[in-house]
Amino acid sequence: MTDAVTGNTPMADAPSTPPTDRLPLWTAFGWGMGTLGVAAMYNAVNILLLQYLVDFVGIGAAVAGGLMALSKLYDAFTDPVIGAISDRSKSKMGRRRPFVLYGCFLLALSAILLFNVPSGLTGNLAVIYAGGALILYATAYGLFGVPYMAMPAEMTTSANERSRLISFRVLAVSIASLIATFVGPVVLQMFNNSSTGYSIYSSMLASLAIIGGLTAFFATRNAPFHYQDSPYDLNIFKMVQSAWLNKPFMLLVAVKLISLMTMAVTQAVMPFLFFQVLSLDSAQLGYYFLLFYLGMMCSQPVWLMIARKLGKRWLFITTTILSALVALTWALASPGDPYIYVLARGLAAGIIGGGGLMVGQSLLPDVMAYDFKLTGMRREGLLSAIYTLVEKFAFAMGTTLTGLVLGLTGYIKGTGGAPVQQPESVVNSLYTLIAVFPISVACICAVLIYFIRIPGQK
Repeated sequence: MTDAVTGNTPMADAPSTPPTDRLPLWTAFGWGMGTLGVAAMYNAVNILLLQYLVDFVGIGAAVAGGLMALSKLYDAFTDPVIGAISDRSKSKMGRRRPFVLYGCFLLALSAILLFNVPSGLTGNLAVIYAGGALILYATAYGLFGVPYMAMPAEMTTSANERSRLISFRVLAVSIASLIATFVGPVVLQMFNNSSTGYSIYSSMLASLAIIGGLTAFFATRNAPFHYQDSPYDLNIFKMVQSAWLNKPFMLLVAVKLISLMTMAVTQAVMPFLFFQVLSLDSAQLGYYFLLFYLGMMCSQPVWLMIARKLGKRWLFITTTILSALVALTWALASPGDPYIYVLARGLAAGIIGGGGLMVGQSLLPDVMAYDFKLTGMRREGLLSAIYTLVEKFAFAMGTTLTGLVLGLTGYIKGTGGAPVQQPESVVNSLYTLIAVFPISVACICAVLIYFIRIPGQK
């Protein structure tokens, strides 16, 4: 029987290996470690790149934010293409694994280029260089990330096993983020935020990309995957019509857009708040993220148990509200506060954020599996592309918003990373972005999450 909307015959795919409810530990762990490179780059770009381009390279805040936004517009064209190509792949290695292999090396190259802007480049030449490096990074991220995030929906039929898979990914995210946001800033501080420090930092990011990609590639050698006998129709109107049928997916995309944009704002603001307002240094920023990601890492077994008992939806709502309340406490921060207060915020945010990240990410393969039941199409790559595109677009919007607000409120850019006394308007905008903005959108996200209902799941 042919689906009236999609024109495809349900259940037309032929699995190369039957999906199982329980995956070997090495397969699950190795797949999770694949995210080392993208997670490290994700944090480096979203937390440190804007500040690096503005205060070290000397590019204006609004211009730097605009460059990052333009690179995401480029993603709007490339990510769906990559997703559709991976869905149609006939490689004997699996539909997704070749992309993981080649993508990790391109990601490593982009890491080297992004944080090594030649000192001789100034003005328009620096802007052109940074824009080109961002385009390369966007291409590499999509080539690796889109097929990679489509794999869990093929690898197992169990919603709980998908949560287990994602918990290993969150573990890898924590490890990579520790290196990107703790070890990296400490290294930068050791080298006085010099070009040498940024060069070493970029080499660390590149190494993580290659190690993570190769680990995932070899660990998933025997993982289940599917070939598609009848490729889905790429007619844009049919795709939009069929996507609307998958209400859980559309709601999840809306939640990720809003919540990740908020996270992007708070992460981009963090270095400015630490350096320009609270008079803290790179090492102290690193220790904040050390506790943040240790909390995220160590809390995973607990969140996994809670998700099985409470249900993913209610856990997602709870962690969303609690994360916003922790962010609101930044409104009380001021220069001269005991540093332990800053560290306590980092630990609390990490523990709560670990639950939100695990349950939010594990819903993606769930809605992919529901999409297959609904439409009969194996289009995990395309759905992953939409999800990844929204993810990157949200962070671009957040970073762009941060750059624009700083520019409009009179932020005084530096050169070489030296702190500059900022006007009161800038200080007030930083507090608003990091403390007030998150709580204002958390309630919207909680309502949307409430309506994410997948048949057979709590």
